[in-house]
Amino acid sequence: MGIRGKLLVIFVLIKVLPLLLLSWIAWSAFERLGSTVSGRAAEMADGMVETIGEFAEEATDDAISALDDRSREALERLTTDTARAIASFLYDRDTEILQAALLRPSEAEYRRFMTYRKRAVFEHGPWRLKEDGSGWEAASSDGPNPFAAARAEEALEDNSRHFSSRPPEFVGRRSLRPLYVEMSFIDTAGRERIKIRNGALTEPGLRDVSDRRNTFLGGEDYWPRLQQLAAGDIDVSEVVGEYVGSRVIGPYTPAAAERAGIAFAPEESAYAGTENPVGRRFRGIVRWSTPVVEEGRIVGYVSLALDHDHLRQFTDRLSPTGMRYTAISDAISGNYAFMWDHKGRAISHPRDYFIVGFDRGSGERVVPWMDRALYDQWQASAKPANEFLAGVEPYLDQSLEKKPALPLLKAGTVALDCRYLNFSPQCAGWEQLTRSGGSGSFVIFFSGLWKLTTAAAIPYYTGRYGDSQRGFGFVTIGANVDEFHRAATMSATKIERALEDKRAEFAAQRADLFGAIRASLERTASDLGVSTALMIVAVIGVALWMAAFMTRQITRLSDAIGRFRAGELEHRIEVRSRDEMGQLANELNRMADAVEESFRRLDDARARAVEANQMKTSFLAKMSHELRTPLNGILGFAQLLEMRLEKPEFKKFASTIASSGRHLLKIVGDLLDMAKVEAGRVELEMAVVPARRFVEDTCAGHQAHAEEKGIGFTVELAADLPETITTDPLRLRQILNNLLNNAVKFTEKGRVSLAVEARESLLVFRIEDTGRGIPAEQLERVFEPFSQVEDFMNRSRDGTGLGLALARELAALFGGHIEVSSEIGVGSCFTLTVPTSSRVAQAA
Repeated sequence: MGIRGKLLVIFVLIKVLPLLLLSWIAWSAFERLGSTVSGRAAEMADGMVETIGEFAEEATDDAISALDDRSREALERLTTDTARAIASFLYDRDTEILQAALLRPSEAEYRRFMTYRKRAVFEHGPWRLKEDGSGWEAASSDGPNPFAAARAEEALEDNSRHFSSRPPEFVGRRSLRPLYVEMSFIDTAGRERIKIRNGALTEPGLRDVSDRRNTFLGGEDYWPRLQQLAAGDIDVSEVVGEYVGSRVIGPYTPAAAERAGIAFAPEESAYAGTENPVGRRFRGIVRWSTPVVEEGRIVGYVSLALDHDHLRQFTDRLSPTGMRYTAISDAISGNYAFMWDHKGRAISHPRDYFIVGFDRGSGERVVPWMDRALYDQWQASAKPANEFLAGVEPYLDQSLEKKPALPLLKAGTVALDCRYLNFSPQCAGWEQLTRSGGSGSFVIFFSGLWKLTTAAAIPYYTGRYGDSQRGFGFVTIGANVDEFHRAATMSATKIERALEDKRAEFAAQRADLFGAIRASLERTASDLGVSTALMIVAVIGVALWMAAFMTRQITRLSDAIGRFRAGELEHRIEVRSRDEMGQLANELNRMADAVEESFRRLDDARARAVEANQMKTSFLAKMSHELRTPLNGILGFAQLLEMRLEKPEFKKFASTIASSGRHLLKIVGDLLDMAKVEAGRVELEMAVVPARRFVEDTCAGHQAHAEEKGIGFTVELAADLPETITTDPLRLRQILNNLLNNAVKFTEKGRVSLAVEARESLLVFRIEDTGRGIPAEQLERVFEPFSQVEDFMNRSRDGTGLGLALARELAALFGGHIEVSSEIGVGSCFTLTVPTSSRVAQAA
């Protein structure tokens, strides 16, 4: 904020705010009075409405609680009755298998036995897709006849109180269907000798069922159990049927199929009641078997395969609402019944894709639906699903917080096994209720609905089902709790609507009162506002005049400073007065003189430094050339002497000359390279080289040197190392040679190792040794030119100090870096990181 604004603010604070404060105090006093009057009136009205609402809410809650209790008891009774009816039906099958064992094994006797074993099955009529494709609708008008119900107006006066009637219940189209799809006689070797089939569900022909692959779907294991039966014993199988999947959960519509990324083919997907009434149905069997005894000796076994659809009739037609029964299940409403076996696997459900079934190809149960975490564990284990799940604790920490495994949903494999359905905690609740053969219920929020869910054990204990108190399994019924107390909630809604109308009426009256008070306050505020506005205008005018005078002087100084900062170093401020502003202008002019002189000295120093650096680089290049010529001659003669001299001591002298010459030549080379880097004249020559061969070639000489010293030398190449890399092989090898040479040189015992790995687009070389180590205070000095690290025991030095400095500079050219860590007496680790591609810094 400028001076003009600051002066304006000061005058406002001094003059305007007191006026505004007085106006605000007067306004607040009037407003408090109006608020108090209207507030008290509102409190009285709201208190009365709230009291009425509390009484109404309490009465509604009591009614809802009573209706819920009555409905829960009725639903629990319905669940228990259904479970007991199923058990009675299963025990009837025990009786029939024992009767079948008394028959003489023959095709005629078995066919006669099968002919008279039938039971009613109810199914809905045809359904079709709605014209708008949003769902399905019945193609015929099947249903109860409302005119068949007794009429209340025709009842006697004595019977007219709460007279209630219903038409005949309609549970679907009735047909008789054979109870069993197969009856067979199996000899003591496991071969079928007689087989009578009803329909084409089971396999034709006589088979050797001692081989599980020859059983229904390859999924039956009853032969080993038959061999353990005594006369009169019964073996009952689990439900065996082919799994029918679906990649659409919920209504199967063209839009849903498109979202799932599949063609619209509802007939090929699993049946799901009103959600897909034309889908493929789950078809399965439950097999009863018992020995056939002649003259006190077991001569074979008789087997009856129950059509699983007869079991489903007990749950598919139930409705826990006022309808009582339904011809087709509606899973969307949340009101339906289903059945689970003794291990907690779904064996009857309105959505057939939730029923656990077998894979026809493998003869094993399909993978059940799991939560996301358990699915990830299975995938990581690389085990078959059944083998993996055998080691998983059932009902593990089930919670609504867990999420289902989406890959199984996308694959259309969503069979329900309560033991591993960890995102559905109601499974643990059902297991708890039925574990000891009991029953019960609880309320849970699931699939967007508050549902009362009941469970009751099926008290059937024949064969394997006698191993637990739960018996054959359990029946569950789910019901939307809103259906139970709809009448009470409708009454509560009417009361709430009446209360809202009364609140609106009171609010309108209060608004009229408050409006009159506010109109009076607004007139008072208007008078205060006019007088205050006139005072503000006068104060602002004075402030603007003073601010304009001050800002003209400051703006002139600011403009002059801006021109100087923009580069006009010769510009100076004109001094127009001897007051404080004039003194400030003089001081700024003197400061400008000093700054201009400093810039002049800096330019001269920079020019001398550039000239000196060029002379140094030129000198080093010339000296390197002058030294290399005689050194190469010396090396040539030394090698010639090594070859021609015969005496060992003379050959040793020649070898020493050659070694010293090569060392001196390397020093000259390092000096020249360092000079080129500092002068910015080094350019990387990129090429594609095989990564592994490059590393092995680079390490060959150092490995031999290490073996001469009696120390270990290892190379570790990561498995994911790329086949080739794009780099400057000469410069990269120069860096690695420096690092490896130092590691071998300063390691007296132990080992030197090189590890190479790839990290995204980077190569990482890690050179570790077990040498003397570097003191922590000297770690950063190792990369300084002409600096050597002193041995902390004997103070010996080695090298010129150029190798690591040059290595770091070259690594920077690649766009990489070198890091070092060390511990005295343990060893050192140098890590070189460079890109694997041509994204490196090029020297200018």
